[in-house]
Amino acid sequence: MGVDQGWDRRTVLAVLAAAAAATPASAQVFSAIPRTGDEHRILNNMVTRMAARVGVNGRERYAFVIDTGAGRTSVSDRVAAEMRLPPGPEVLVHGVTSAVMTPTVRLDRLQFGGRMFNDLVCPVFPAEQLAADGLVGLDVLSRFRLTFDLGALRVTLAPSGGSVVETSETFYEATRMNRQGRSSAVAQFGQLVLLTARAEGQPVNLFVDSGAQYSIGNPALMEMIDRYVPRSAPRERIQVYGVIGQSIEARIGEVRDLQIGRFNLGTTPLLFADLHAFRVLGLAERPALLMGADLLTRFRQVGLDYGRNRMVFAGLRRARPFAGYPTG
Repeated sequence: MGVDQGWDRRTVLAVLAAAAAATPASAQVFSAIPRTGDEHRILNNMVTRMAARVGVNGRERYAFVIDTGAGRTSVSDRVAAEMRLPPGPEVLVHGVTSAVMTPTVRLDRLQFGGRMFNDLVCPVFPAEQLAADGLVGLDVLSRFRLTFDLGALRVTLAPSGGSVVETSETFYEATRMNRQGRSSAVAQFGQLVLLTARAEGQPVNLFVDSGAQYSIGNPALMEMIDRYVPRSAPRERIQVYGVIGQSIEARIGEVRDLQIGRFNLGTTPLLFADLHAFRVLGLAERPALLMGADLLTRFRQVGLDYGRNRMVFAGLRRARPFAGYPTG
């Protein structure tokens, strides 16, 4: 999620997922679109986004953001033009404030960390809005175990389940949420939602959006926090942007006691906004939190096992001093 005042419009909050299949692999993580000569530069500032090299139709290597908040893998208009990708049907894409019909292209093969995904229909967005060559979404990720090893700066996509899941004590049961917000173990459209997070001691529904720069709570979470920690002054306001060009006003705040799994993160800065994603997932009426890269980087490892409906959080790291959100 980007913020106004010169920051990139960084992510699309989509919840249209489909499934795919392939074999084990891992990929290096990069901080942005690697320019010529920077192709092996590993991410050194995770308070942005996580990107990996991907192959498009077996001929080119591009930097795609790994975006668990995007239901569909997307490409920039620049990549679509360079590769002369054939047009596909328009599809409905859920953005920050609403859903819009978006043009697509057909992609024969996408290679992500050694895996091959075939016959994708990908929405196309302006390169300056994506601030990347594309997004790897849930249509590629949603049947696998996705692990962000933030200490080693690597991301791994592996078959769901296995001994790591069975022996680890850090896994937490999640639920799959479809477009109507109902829990479904085999939902075709869905996000993994952790039901056991807590803010100020109260339950909070949490989902991971690795393509968002900052974590954002919904208005219900903000109101709940205000009941437990009354404020004497109104919150400062800023604009956040989605990749399809929409923007929405957000309020700056914090939660003094945030617990994710067995880890207590203590006082944590947050943005609050009435994102369309909360409504699409059926999370508008209860406290909910979109977990972006700023919270992901508090852990040494974060895993999303879509096949088994589980999340893993391991190795809480000390919070870095917070310099504030860019407001001008």
